[in-house]
Amino acid sequence: HTIPKLDTLAPEDLRGPLSADRKAVLDALFRASTHSPDLLRVRLWRADGLLLYSNADEPLGVAPVAADLRTPEGFRRFVRDRQRRERLSPDAALVFVPVQARAASPPLGAYEISYDLAPLYDRFAVLRRIIWSGVAGGLLLLYLSVFVLVRRASRQLLRQQADLIAAHLGTYQALARAIDARDAYTGDHSSRVARLAEALARAMGLDAGTVEEIAMAARLHDVGKIAVPDAVLGKPGRLTPEEHRLIRRHAEAGYQILQSAPLPEGVKRAVLHSHERWDGRGYPQGLAGEAIPVGARVLAVADAYEAMTHDRPYRRALTPAEARARIAAGAGAQFDPAVVEAFGRIIDAFDREAAEARPPQPAATLRDAVSLAALERRATPARVR
Repeated sequence: HTIPKLDTLAPEDLRGPLSADRKAVLDALFRASTHSPDLLRVRLWRADGLLLYSNADEPLGVAPVAADLRTPEGFRRFVRDRQRRERLSPDAALVFVPVQARAASPPLGAYEISYDLAPLYDRFAVLRRIIWSGVAGGLLLLYLSVFVLVRRASRQLLRQQADLIAAHLGTYQALARAIDARDAYTGDHSSRVARLAEALARAMGLDAGTVEEIAMAARLHDVGKIAVPDAVLGKPGRLTPEEHRLIRRHAEAGYQILQSAPLPEGVKRAVLHSHERWDGRGYPQGLAGEAIPVGARVLAVADAYEAMTHDRPYRRALTPAEARARIAAGAGAQFDPAVVEAFGRIIDAFDREAAEARPPQPAATLRDAVSLAALERRATPARVR
C-alpha cells in the first residue's frame, strides 16, 4: 500500500482537523492508492497528538494523549498509548509512519494504519501446505530411494549368503555320501532318511523354513561318523563298551564339524540331538520331551525306520510291517508321539512312492555273478602252479 506524500498535504492541513473538502481529497487519494480490503483504518495525527484525519466516521480534533511526536521518546510513548487504546484483535496489525518534511527533520505528525492480517494468514496457510507437501514429497522420495537401495543390497547379501550355504552344504553332503560309501550296508542312507524326514515334517504342518532345515539336517546327520573307524562301523558282532563310546560320539563330532559352517542353528542342533529319546534316556545330553529340538525328534523316527528296513552287519533287515510296529511301540518312550502319529499317516504312501522310484535290479546281475565265479575256478590251478 502507499500513503499520500507530504507534498499532497498543505501546510494548513497540519494546523487543525481537516475541512470536509480536504478530507474528501485524502479519502480519494487513499481509495486510489489502496485497493485491498485488508486495510481497516487510516488516521493522520499531528505532532502534538491531535487527530487531523480518519477514514472512519469518528470525531476529529481530539488529543487523547499529551505527546510530542517530534522527539523519539514522545513518538514511542504515543505509539504505546495508541496500541493500548485500540485493543485490536490478534488478526490485526497497527503500523505508524512518521510524516516528515525532509528525511532528517523531526516528524510533523504520523500516519496510523490498521491492517487485517487474517487474509494474510490464509495465504500463509496455503503456502505452508505447499511447503509441507513439498517436504513430505521429498521425504517420501528419499525414503523410497533408500528403501530401493537397502532392498537391493539385502537381496544381493541374501543371494551371496545362499550361495555360501549351498557351497558349504555341497561339501558336507559330499562328505556324508563318502561316509555312506564306507559301509556297503547303508548305501544311500542319508538321502533316504532326508526324504522320509521331509515328508514327516510336512505331515506335521511345520513351516517351510523348518521343513527345509530338517531335510538339510537329515542329509548331514551322520557326518560325524567320519571320526569312527571303519572296523567299528562295519563290525558284524557285538560292540565293546569302548566301541559303543566311539559310536555315541558321532553326533557331537558332527555338530563340531558343522559349527563353522554358515548353516542355520536348527540344522546343527538337529544333528547334535538326533539320538536323544523322548523319555530322556538318549544321548549325548539326555534331553527329554519337547526339550529335544523338533528337527531332532523328526530325524530320530526317520533314521530308525530307514535303519530297521535295511541290512546291517549285525542283523538282517526287518520287513516294513515289523519296522512300523516297532516305531509305534516306541511312541512316548523312544519317539515323540506326535511324530509317530504323522509317521502312521504317511508311511504307506511313502513306501509305495519309494518302491516306484527305485531303479529295477539289472537282469544280468545273476549271469555276471555266475561268469565271475567260473573265471575264478579256471584261474585257481594256474595260481597253484
